[in-house]
Amino acid sequence: MRTRHTFLFVLLILSCSSCKNFNAEKNDSGPKSQDFNTVAINNEYQINIPRFMKGTTGLNEEASLQYQSLLQEAYLLVIDEPKSRFEEVYRDLGQYDEQLSTIQNYRDARLKILSRTTEINSKSKPRSFKINGLSAEFIEIDANINGVSDEISYFLTFVEGNDRVYMIMAWTLKDKKVEHKKTFKTIAESFELID
Repeated sequence: MRTRHTFLFVLLILSCSSCKNFNAEKNDSGPKSQDFNTVAINNEYQINIPRFMKGTTGLNEEASLQYQSLLQEAYLLVIDEPKSRFEEVYRDLGQYDEQLSTIQNYRDARLKILSRTTEINSKSKPRSFKINGLSAEFIEIDANINGVSDEISYFLTFVEGNDRVYMIMAWTLKDKKVEHKKTFKTIAESFELID
């Protein structure tokens, strides 16, 4: 009888510890490389897209890349334009700040454009970093859009290439922000120019 109690006690301990390890693995898991496809655009840049997102054309007519998942409420686009043209236009308009880098000016210009169609409720401080050797800026925004009752969370990454500037815009409903944050970060950090 004593052996049977010992066996049950050990079995109970093993069961609990395996549950604990399973939960720890589940909470620590982030996006896996096999969950993404690499997509190349115009033989110019490539980026990793989650397999759950499908290509579309209805998000923004300026975008060179557009993907979405209606089921998971996740959206992604990339807008790019010639760097010299951007600088020329904004200098002519008197809206180019010589104290800022090109990518910081591009970030500010795109945020002004976004604020025309959204009511920005909160905005993180811009963070400068490198993506595959390229200068980049990142910012998170929570905003409301006319006609949409739920608050939207945007993850904006701005990248300076050799001849072009890029905006990687990913967004979802605010209540899905935590769920998609790591995936959106993985997407942005995968951006790479094609030589």
